[in-house]
Amino acid sequence: MKRLLLAFCRDLGLDCVGIASAKLPASILRQLANTPICPLTPSTPSIQRTAESLLPGAQSVIVALFPYYLGNTPLGNVSRYTYSHDYHLLISQYLQEITAWLVKQIPTIKTRICADTSPLSDRYTAYAAGLGFLGDNHNLINSRYGSYVTIGSIITNYPFLPDEPLTAECLHCGHCRQQCPGQCFRPNGSFRYETCKSFLTQKKGDLTRDEIAIIRKTPLIFGCDTCQEVCPHNQGIPITPLLPFQKDPLRVLQTDHIVHLSNRQFSEQYGNRAFSWRGKKVLLRNLSFITDHSDE
Repeated sequence: MKRLLLAFCRDLGLDCVGIASAKLPASILRQLANTPICPLTPSTPSIQRTAESLLPGAQSVIVALFPYYLGNTPLGNVSRYTYSHDYHLLISQYLQEITAWLVKQIPTIKTRICADTSPLSDRYTAYAAGLGFLGDNHNLINSRYGSYVTIGSIITNYPFLPDEPLTAECLHCGHCRQQCPGQCFRPNGSFRYETCKSFLTQKKGDLTRDEIAIIRKTPLIFGCDTCQEVCPHNQGIPITPLLPFQKDPLRVLQTDHIVHLSNRQFSEQYGNRAFSWRGKKVLLRNLSFITDHSDE
């Protein structure tokens, strides 16, 4: 079944698919316990971030990587992962196709799709499935596509043979630590989300002067790609082979694109983009920071 599953995924264009056990190894669970939770994730400390807590009787997790790199083109002012249509929607479509195929093969199978919207720790599960290693910037790094990947999973009660984590590791070159706009990297190897530019561009409400200064360090008004742009593991990687991620890219968002739109109009026009989830008010705020700064 695993061989047939991987063949079906390759037919869909997914060439980085692995299997993790629903029971993550103790070493990974220890890392999870010591990893701070991003304030933007659906997880809370009270939710057990395991496959078994999301699907009773879970045996395996099918993990797929979805590369989104579109080449060494001029950078826009939104993060690379938002250039395409919303990856949550694209990933879900792929996972639904895989689930439908699984049901045809095993009518009694139970599944649950996770597309970056569940308490499941995607990076650690992908690491357990042998799809990459964790960089100093806490991103999953794949040997083919670098860290320019999003992750989707299907939890199932079918006992697929799990893969083994890779023995490869980050080069520890220090580029991400040195270039980080918010200096998020602590000496003990942990990560401080509170000063991460990507987090700050999505944080609602008024920002402090120091937070605004961090956002102004690079042109992006949503997200932050700095640690990925300087990472040696991301040099010379191919563009995504997935056509839905190549379709209709949007790299630049300007004030006059959205300022006159009602919230409903904004949702209709940009609701299929990953940067839209915080609404136009946050985007206009960030645009004002960058625009005001460039005029100084």
